[in-house]
Amino acid sequence: MSKEDSKSKSRLHCYVFNTPEHWTSLRQWWEWLDDNRGERARLRRCETPEDVLLQSGFHALCRKLPEWEKSDLIGLAAVAGLLSHVAEGSDIDFARQLGSSKDGGDRAAMSELRFQQLMASENIDELYSRLRRAIQLLKRNGNIISLTDGVLHWSREQRSIYSSQPSQRFKYAWSKAYFSSVL
Repeated sequence: MSKEDSKSKSRLHCYVFNTPEHWTSLRQWWEWLDDNRGERARLRRCETPEDVLLQSGFHALCRKLPEWEKSDLIGLAAVAGLLSHVAEGSDIDFARQLGSSKDGGDRAAMSELRFQQLMASENIDELYSRLRRAIQLLKRNGNIISLTDGVLHWSREQRSIYSSQPSQRFKYAWSKAYFSSVL
């Protein structure tokens, strides 16, 4: 697992999941999955965030982040399920990783068409399924803080909680990061 240094943490821009205490709690839970492979496996087998709600590994995360359990239970369930698929951490913003070159070539890890489909996700199940595929495209390598922030940001906007500034909205933020790697 890659550890983020203080320099890369300062460059990480989080919109909703934005306190270092939350980052530490999430990272501790994610590292706990390494010691609890059965919990990780059960979470990985979940097809939807609703399936994740029934797993003890998810409830372990809820104990680490009780305020998120209260404010966005299904978003937190999606996070738990998705992070169970991430085997190695990264310092690079998750959306930027999707636009980064695949195996040193000139093609993005995720094609622009797949990225547009990801951005067009209409419900949490679609987003979950597409992000699981994205994690596989990145060979199970991902920035867990950035991915968590993205899922919770998306979930918040689905509940009609938008920033008044378009540049602070999920689709713009992820598109900007993705295309900064592609172009």
